Amino acid sequence: MTSNTSIATTLTPARDNLTNSHLLSSSISSLSSSTSRHQSSQISKIYRQSSTLFLTRRLPESLSTILPVITSPAPDDTNSVREPTPISQASRTTRIKVWSLYLTILNAIVELDSDEGKEAFGSSEWRALVAKVRNGEVWEEVVRDGYDGIEGNVDSDVVINLSVVTHFG
Repeated sequence: MTSNTSIATTLTPARDNLTNSHLLSSSISSLSSSTSRHQSSQISKIYRQSSTLFLTRRLPESLSTILPVITSPAPDDTNSVREPTPISQASRTTRIKVWSLYLTILNAIVELDSDEGKEAFGSSEWRALVAKVRNGEVWEEVVRDGYDGIEGNVDSDVVINLSVVTHFG
């Protein structure tokens, strides 16, 4: 009997550790899921704001609203590693919607006549945006900031929208 008691005593802490480990794993998973849902909700909210601004032809505001979702924060001095963009962590559907809106905004900017573009954005910023579209820098931006630098992962709908923008831009 004594040996059975010592075996039970020995096994109980191991079982408790497994239970605690499982609980911790579940908590982390739940927290990650909650954070992901919150981020997805924020991205959707920003998307709606930006698209409303776009539809009312407020292009500078529309562009500045969507940029934080598709660009990563600049690395600080202590950490030279580039953080992932919020859009790179989003669902496929959300990524397509956001990138398509961004490309549509850029297309509308490129289609502005020179005076309108300079008035809306300022001369140098408007020229820089037009040059970015015409020089193909947008493709690099989409791949880097939306798809972790892997060209083959870019969603086909985004590729189609991008080809339209760069072809006509």
